[in-house]
Amino acid sequence: GRNNRPVVTGKPIELGGSFGREEATGQGCLFATERLLGHGVIDGLASPANARVVIQGFGNVGSVAARYFERAGALVVAISDSQGGIYKEDGLDLAAVGAFKAAHGTVVGFPDSRTVTNEDLLELDCDILVPAALGGQIHAENANRIKAKLVVEAANGPTTPAADEILYRNSIVVLPDILANAGGACVSYFEWAQNIESQQWALKDVIRKLQHKMDMAVDLVVAKRNILNELDSGIDDAGDAAQDTVDAKCPPADLRTAAMVLAVQKVADITLKRGIWP
Repeated sequence: GRNNRPVVTGKPIELGGSFGREEATGQGCLFATERLLGHGVIDGLASPANARVVIQGFGNVGSVAARYFERAGALVVAISDSQGGIYKEDGLDLAAVGAFKAAHGTVVGFPDSRTVTNEDLLELDCDILVPAALGGQIHAENANRIKAKLVVEAANGPTTPAADEILYRNSIVVLPDILANAGGACVSYFEWAQNIESQQWALKDVIRKLQHKMDMAVDLVVAKRNILNELDSGIDDAGDAAQDTVDAKCPPADLRTAAMVLAVQKVADITLKRGIWP
């Protein structure tokens, strides 16, 4: 007879699920991208508006991300599913693509589009590349051929460590999965919190809270990256010998490194402050 709804998240709305949970990962990707671009990290790209976007994957995350990028004014020029991808230089009609996939089981063969492989899709000329399918899709063998200015990791682990280094050297910014696709985990937490209090928040409140969480997280990670870069710059000025010592300890100050440093630092700080508190 007790309230057991908090035990699991992602439930149907009628069983205590949260409004906005199904779209949360894809929508969170857009929120994180908008906030990151607002920091001016990419020259000539201040927002997704008019950006050329390529999305690998047309499942729950990829299709939702595509829809929200389109609503933000982006031009989605390519998308794919497990059977292959499609490309259209002047942009795809995503509603029509969705209807075509529902009827044929794949996006491949969509009228007035060019068929591409999932591998070739990653290497298309675009502003924003969103790998939203499988892990390990960007690796040492293809990283040098990535033409995007920004990679937004909607999937889990789509970029290998070796590819990370190559993209960094090529001045391609990576918005890492730990940050970019955290929207789903955030709204799962919101669902748990609602269940604990026997509440169900309105969709607009869920979206507002999600955007606040994503914005705050991006701000913190960008700030940490800037601090790491400033430290690295200070070391450069100190001389080559000191630089050699630090290079052996510190990876490049990209957003993934900054996010990991921030996360470890937060856990360490709390551990020191809590003392013997259980």
